[in-house]
Amino acid sequence: MKTTLPIFHETLIMPSPSEQSTPIRTLFPEKTLLATVLVSAGVVFGLLIAGDVSVAKAQLPATPLQPAPIPPVPFGQSGQVPPGPFSQGNVAPPLGGATNAVDVRVQAVTGQPYGVAVIEMPLRNPVVGPAPGPLTIDGEPAPATTKIYYPVSNDVRVTVGRPPSEQPVPQIGRGRLLNRVGNLIRELTSSDDATEQTVGRRVMFLFTGDQPFSVPVRDHLGTLTMVDVRPVTDPGLARTMQTAWWDETTAAAKRQIDATDTPPWVPTYLIAMLSGRLNLPLPAWFGRGDETGTEDPLLHTLEWIGGAAGVANEVFAVAAAGGPLQQTLSDPTPTQVAALPLPASPVWQPPVSTAPVEPPVIEVLAEHVPPECFYLRYGSFENYLWFRDLTLEYGGDISRMITLRGISNESAERLERQLGVQTNAMSRLLGPSVIEDQALIGRDMYLDDGASIGVLFHAKNVFLLRSSLNSDRTKLAESDESLMLKKVDLQHGPATLLRSSDNRVRSFLVEAGPCILVTNSKTIADRFLEVAETGESLAATTDFQLARSYMPLERNDTIFAYFSAEMLQGLLEPSYLIELRRRMQAEADIALVRLARMAARSNTVPGEPAIQEIDGLINAGFLPENFGDRADGTGVVSFSNHLVDTRRGARGTFLPIADNPVETVTASESRWYGQIAAAYSDQFSSLDPIVIGVQREEFPIDPTGPTEGERRERLTIHAEIAPWQPENYGSWAKQLGPPTQVAMEFAPDDVVALQAHVASETLGPPTHLFAAIKDSFPPEPESIDGLISKYRALKTLPGYLGAWPQPGALDRLPLGLGRGQPVGPGMNRLIGGLYRYTGGGFSVLSFQPDVLNASLQHLSANEVDDPAQVRGRIDSLKGTKLEGWVNQQLYERAATASLAGAEFLNSLVAQLGVPVDQAIDEAELVLGGRPQCPLGGDYQFDPARRRFVSTAWPSDRFGPSPYAPADYQTPLLGWFRGAEARLTQYPNRLIADATIEIARAQ
Repeated sequence: MKTTLPIFHETLIMPSPSEQSTPIRTLFPEKTLLATVLVSAGVVFGLLIAGDVSVAKAQLPATPLQPAPIPPVPFGQSGQVPPGPFSQGNVAPPLGGATNAVDVRVQAVTGQPYGVAVIEMPLRNPVVGPAPGPLTIDGEPAPATTKIYYPVSNDVRVTVGRPPSEQPVPQIGRGRLLNRVGNLIRELTSSDDATEQTVGRRVMFLFTGDQPFSVPVRDHLGTLTMVDVRPVTDPGLARTMQTAWWDETTAAAKRQIDATDTPPWVPTYLIAMLSGRLNLPLPAWFGRGDETGTEDPLLHTLEWIGGAAGVANEVFAVAAAGGPLQQTLSDPTPTQVAALPLPASPVWQPPVSTAPVEPPVIEVLAEHVPPECFYLRYGSFENYLWFRDLTLEYGGDISRMITLRGISNESAERLERQLGVQTNAMSRLLGPSVIEDQALIGRDMYLDDGASIGVLFHAKNVFLLRSSLNSDRTKLAESDESLMLKKVDLQHGPATLLRSSDNRVRSFLVEAGPCILVTNSKTIADRFLEVAETGESLAATTDFQLARSYMPLERNDTIFAYFSAEMLQGLLEPSYLIELRRRMQAEADIALVRLARMAARSNTVPGEPAIQEIDGLINAGFLPENFGDRADGTGVVSFSNHLVDTRRGARGTFLPIADNPVETVTASESRWYGQIAAAYSDQFSSLDPIVIGVQREEFPIDPTGPTEGERRERLTIHAEIAPWQPENYGSWAKQLGPPTQVAMEFAPDDVVALQAHVASETLGPPTHLFAAIKDSFPPEPESIDGLISKYRALKTLPGYLGAWPQPGALDRLPLGLGRGQPVGPGMNRLIGGLYRYTGGGFSVLSFQPDVLNASLQHLSANEVDDPAQVRGRIDSLKGTKLEGWVNQQLYERAATASLAGAEFLNSLVAQLGVPVDQAIDEAELVLGGRPQCPLGGDYQFDPARRRFVSTAWPSDRFGPSPYAPADYQTPLLGWFRGAEARLTQYPNRLIADATIEIARAQ
């Protein structure tokens, strides 16, 4: 079956704009009054959209208003400065022999434990738009007995003029009223802040002592001047200045927290610590997390399981502020003792799956996997090496195929070290001769913190594989005195254990039949032995047998992944979720001790030792009073510079959750989990197994082809949720029509194409909706804020939207708005400049008639073999205009994260006094991973700018360029060479198929 558009065998000749326009009365001959109103509205709308008045960008007045003078600081009297050489104008002598003096205003007041000072520098010429850069304190003050703490900079801005909505209504005539309307719309739809000017710069800071001192002030261009500061004693002024400094400090912290891609733990800690030490109020936003976060217990639980950054940051904020913050959040109860039994699990419904008619062939490995474990099978040692090499091409983190992260956790290598199964040249050589099959199994995949996971081998020769593994483990134990290798007796059999006291190395080795398991979890090791005795394995479950009947062994999948309902439900059990919450607390506590030590060291009086012990940090106010008061009785202990949790071990290799069962809980933990359990029992009472198969095909290299000899592979991915229970997913599962074998054929120059068979009361019977975009430079995301801007952006996008069979929804609009004015065979022009073609059962919309001209003759509805409801295609972007656009968008995200990483290092130096040469190492201890520049550069300290910068930034800029350099390529575009996908929903199965072509390193 093939349905085509009937009339486009030759190019459609579109009428001229004058021929397209039609008097409004011909469209609405019986609506004269309405026609008059619409004519008036159309004229105004047309002038706003297409006229000389720009809606997207506000224009400055022809005669700029005179800026107001720099306002006085919000303390003291206007123009008042303390006596000294810089009173009466405050002109400070510049450094380095500069000829231009710098105007400054200085005010300082003593206090305990800190005094407060402010330095202002007016700008000779006010600046509209981006400010010239913040002021900073450059180096140590003189004399050395004075120390500077916690500087915060801000611009002094004034409003110039009133927005149109606040100005008097102009007289009618000369288009002034129309311009006023246009200005008003600009005000409503644009975020332009050109009505403000920067007239000065200000830096505020705390200091110790009561003697005069000099401090160097600089901006990003260099040192500006030495400023003399003469503190005065005035308790009332001190309170006012401290309040002003605190307001600026909390506002700056909020901006940094909102903008950063790196965990915002430095500003969070500083606000909590200073609030406690100086008895200042916590800001209302502190510890509240993302304001856009969901309150839905189901989605909130997914955030916890998925390790969402907002959840970790909220836990950190509560730990940093301690009890006072806990009493202001959702749970007002202070720290309690864990004395209550575990709350009840969700009431899970029994599975609805049925066994396949013909029992499928099942691999040996699956017969040794506990049903509550995920199962990631490679099929052969060669397939494992392929996946490992692909991961190593992106630094050991497969997510780096899309974009670089701001922190390098090296989780894959860390797991190999913990298990003691590192791959080397010898194992690559001998592996295929002794390993028949290989898989990863586990209860969770929390690789950043410490997963419950293991490597399962099906040996060709058990004796050789056992000997090789034991030899490697013995060598490791002998080479490191912190490691211990011993035999242990588990409940269901013997094992050997290689471990360190901090769980940095934790490796159980157990054996059953032809299979050997190496795991960091005692629980998984014992369950492996138990399954060998009982036969109650993953392979014995009806769900897995059903999955293997859908995806048989004959497929020879390179990777076969199965996530059982038991494994998914296990993540939601009370012992798992509550321990996950507790280990987040433990992780936050370790980071807090690191930051507290830095803050204490920076506040140390010369000649005295810095505070290191946790009790001392609490007594000095660098940690909250109730720090370490945990419900489970665990805490943080220090061994030299190593910090470990008393039960969970070192950060990054925490004790697996499966090995740390929770037996008793607090009242607040019970209430928290009870809400989650009730939500799942009521709304999502059963979880469906997920199965994924990946096959790879390598293409021969053609050195003369258009790809210039690059090595390509095709990955074919098949994923199923089976058995599938649509009722669990509410309205989302009701949006699609039945599976169909109709596939749209798009124009050959469409780079992106998507279609869906949808069921909608608005559209009528099930309809095929489709859309496509041609190669182009799409509008920038920031340029489409506001309704009118979105409309203008869509008008410039060369694409089209269509439906087949024609749904008729447009035709049912009142007053004939969906039919518009005929301008050609089958072609109508609608109000707003939208063109619509109808014919052959098709209805196609586009703002650009030439796009319709080029595309309609290729569109058709074809019958294909594979049924589906959703189909999509993205061609290779290499060499297209879209390539540059995608590269720029991902570059901007990476550039923002790159700047955030540098600012994190700068905050350690400026706010916590960390020596420059120790900043990156200290950041790694705080973050649990080494900071890395997402642009691919290296962070280095620039002595001239006295700030950390990245080698990926231009040498003449304070940060990354706003535009991607000519030689920059985001990781995604380095390997992506096109993809196709389709989704099919059956009553009892949900299937997704995708084909992706990738380029590999030579």
